[in-house]
Amino acid sequence: MIRRILFVDDDESILDAAKTALEVYGYEVEVASSGEECLEKLEGVDMVFLDIKMPGMDGIETLREIKKKKPSLPVVMITAYATVDTAIEAMKRGASDYIRKPFNIEELEKSILAAIEDVKFRKIEDVFTGDCFEKFQSLAKKGKGICITRNIDRVKDMDNVIVISLEKDLKPRKLDEIKEEAEKNIGKGNVILVTDIEYLLKANSIEEIRNFLQWLNKSALANNCKLILSANLKNLDEKKKKALQDVITDMHLDVLSDSISNYMRRKIISLLSSGEKYPFTKIAQELGIEDNPKLSFHLKKLKDDGVLEQDEEKRYYLSKTGREIAEFIENIKKDKLKKGGEILWMPVE
Repeated sequence: MIRRILFVDDDESILDAAKTALEVYGYEVEVASSGEECLEKLEGVDMVFLDIKMPGMDGIETLREIKKKKPSLPVVMITAYATVDTAIEAMKRGASDYIRKPFNIEELEKSILAAIEDVKFRKIEDVFTGDCFEKFQSLAKKGKGICITRNIDRVKDMDNVIVISLEKDLKPRKLDEIKEEAEKNIGKGNVILVTDIEYLLKANSIEEIRNFLQWLNKSALANNCKLILSANLKNLDEKKKKALQDVITDMHLDVLSDSISNYMRRKIISLLSSGEKYPFTKIAQELGIEDNPKLSFHLKKLKDDGVLEQDEEKRYYLSKTGREIAEFIENIKKDKLKKGGEILWMPVE
């Protein structure tokens, strides 16, 4: 959910107006007048509105630094008409969207709602730093927790926590055994912590670990659980470290590829899911999009990814892949309404 917004612009009057307007809608608003100040205020922020043209560190450079620190943080660029091309470039670099000056509160709210929709589809949140056991304990205070770990001493005195050991006779257990034990204990609203994932490599292949974590994630989703994953990457060689990180990343990418991880692209796919062919102008009209460069950018992205095709009259329609994705999105929406669930990835590096 979007609660805390950081608004970045070197114009104080814009900052004051945006802060006042957004606070009326119930958001907590922080402001910054430069890229450097923005980077200092990122902690705890759910979304950023970022002006492109600023003295010193400009919006593009600031965006690059934000994405290094918080890759999945939604960032909406603020641009004048003369810098639309720069805003499009920012979206290629990871910005969620852009709005043009002068803007109104309705445009800000629309961007926020789009970001909230993206969060609903995103299954893996930012990489979290800190102690995974402390995070687990704080989340499991009011309910039941399941901890799958080698480090049993860290959780043995916690109330309402079922402990499943990764180890048997000083050796890693087979994942089939761990799965069987976990399956018996997972319930609605549990908090599930899996630590020492790297240790499992001693007795299980990377594919077995991948299958186990995918199963665990599906179980967590089905029961509206919070899932925390942790691995100590310090002593792993680069190949194994990358393999583990790829497993976690794939759990994200398996749900939605980059081509459909954006709110506007999903709206386009949903519109075309009826099987009709639409010209550019009709897509813009049906979706209420007045910004032609922005729509062009998303249509090109979907076409490049093989989701859309065009006929001789330049009308857009879904490819076979696009039709499969449309069905997939619809199923995800239905599942999300009744299930939910999140993953926290907390590696030690």
